[in-house]
Amino acid sequence: MFETEPDVVLVRVFRASAEALYRAWTDPAVLQRWLAPGPCTVEHAQTDLRVGGRFELRTLGPAGERHRISGRYKALEPARRILKSWIYDGPLDLMPGVETLLRIDLRPLDEDSTELRLTHSRITRADVRAAYEADWPSCFDKLAPALH
Repeated sequence: MFETEPDVVLVRVFRASAEALYRAWTDPAVLQRWLAPGPCTVEHAQTDLRVGGRFELRTLGPAGERHRISGRYKALEPARRILKSWIYDGPLDLMPGVETLLRIDLRPLDEDSTELRLTHSRITRADVRAAYEADWPSCFDKLAPALH
């Protein structure tokens, strides 16, 4: 069923090493600086960096609404790839409680720039795919300054 749904795919080049980008996805202190869309902020980030380990993000929206994202790491290849489940829990109707899959691939282009390819899959509703297609770029806009 999931394989027929289109993936949300974003590709962006960052002026940073693959190691720095990997750290931005795995270090709670760096995650808190960028992994929330638009005006939202990350209140809490926690990671257990091992295959099977859990991560959790708690974010705060501009009107005080609280969001929670959690999941488990399925693959961790430092400076190359992260594969993890992604479960959003309310208050928005973005398939709360349903496990989707997030893959981050890092490809060094030269010594100070890296291509990041994000693939968000198993999103069975078109409206939710559209929401993530809008939200991921705003997160990436925050990621660039968080790397330096």
